[in-house]
Amino acid sequence: MASVQKSSVGDFAGVARRIGLWTTNLLATAIVLVGGLAVGWQVVGWWKEEPTNLAGQAAGLEAVDLPLLGKGREFWTRGGLLKVERVAGGLGEAQAAMRAFCRESGPAAERAEAGKGEAEFVEKLVRQTPLEEVKSIAVYQPAGQGAMAVAVDRGAKRIVGWSFAMEAEEGGWSVYHFRPAGNAATHVKAPGG
Repeated sequence: MASVQKSSVGDFAGVARRIGLWTTNLLATAIVLVGGLAVGWQVVGWWKEEPTNLAGQAAGLEAVDLPLLGKGREFWTRGGLLKVERVAGGLGEAQAAMRAFCRESGPAAERAEAGKGEAEFVEKLVRQTPLEEVKSIAVYQPAGQGAMAVAVDRGAKRIVGWSFAMEAEEGGWSVYHFRPAGNAATHVKAPGG
């Protein structure tokens, strides 16, 4: 009788093992099928999606009445005034525009000490001979930078104006001027104010 019970237990263990394997295989197959169906539905959704009407969007943008960028445009940024100017002519005319902007820069306003990078750059500039001087403001052209001018308040040892030019088209230059916030020349009175 003991041998009959032993063989029954062995048969049940084999059946249990087979059921476990079949269950694992069926679960894995179900997971793969569900994943395949999800990806298939997404692909079909993308396939049926209508393309965006770009012509309608362009017409909407044309309806907005924005001014074109004129000869000179000024923008206020967190750091100060940014002015974009188009200059006709060669590099000499662009340099004249850069020097004129830097010449108009006022003295440095009371603000935090210059950072390490600014302090080192100003130290290099003041060792050069300035292009021109107006009161405490000296206009420099960094060595090897023909399309850049920097205005430095020599007393405060701070940059108060910066301009650089990029050739835009045949016979024209885009000149970018920057004046840090807080300079006396940055504050412009509003009309009637």
